[in-house]
Amino acid sequence: MVNDWSELIRNLTNLSITFGVIFSYLQIKKISKTIDVGQKANFINVLHFFSGEYDSIICESPRCRTSKKVELWYFRFWNLLTNEYLFFRHGLLDDYIFEFWCFKICAEYGQKPKHIPLKHIETFKASHIGYLKSHNGGHMHSQNYFQELIGISEECKGDEEEMRTRVHELVKRYKKLK
Repeated sequence: MVNDWSELIRNLTNLSITFGVIFSYLQIKKISKTIDVGQKANFINVLHFFSGEYDSIICESPRCRTSKKVELWYFRFWNLLTNEYLFFRHGLLDDYIFEFWCFKICAEYGQKPKHIPLKHIETFKASHIGYLKSHNGGHMHSQNYFQELIGISEECKGDEEEMRTRVHELVKRYKKLK
C-alpha cells in the first residue's frame, strides 16, 4: 500500500510539473507576442515622428526668404537625417524606410530644395558637406556614412539603378548587428 501511495504522489508530481511547463510555455508565448506588438507600435511611432518632422521642415521651406533662414532650414534638415541614421543604427528605424530616405536624398544631392524661394542657395550636397565639416553630425559612424553617401551620389549620377544598389549595400554595411 505504501508503494502505491508513493507512486501516486510521484505521478501527481510529474503531472504537476508537466502542467507547469506547459503553462509557462504558453505564458512565455503570450509575453513574446505582447513584446512583438509593442516593438511594432514603437516602429510605427518612430516612423510617424520622423515623417511629421520631415513634413514640418518641408512646409517651412517657402518661408525661407533670407539666407539665415535657409541656413537654419538646412541645419534642421541635416539634424533630422542624422537622428534618423542614429535610430536606424540602433535598430529603432526600419532598414527599408531608412534606405529609401537615403536613396531619395542621394538622388537629390545635386539639386536645391524646390520650395525655397531664394535663387542663390547651396545644393543639398554643398550644404550637407558644410554640416558635416562643422561636426554637427558629431558621431564618427554618421560622418563616415554620410561621406560615403555623398560619394555614391557623385559616382552614380544618372545611373539610378547603380545608385539604388550602392545605397542598399551602404545601409547593409552600417546596420548595427543586434
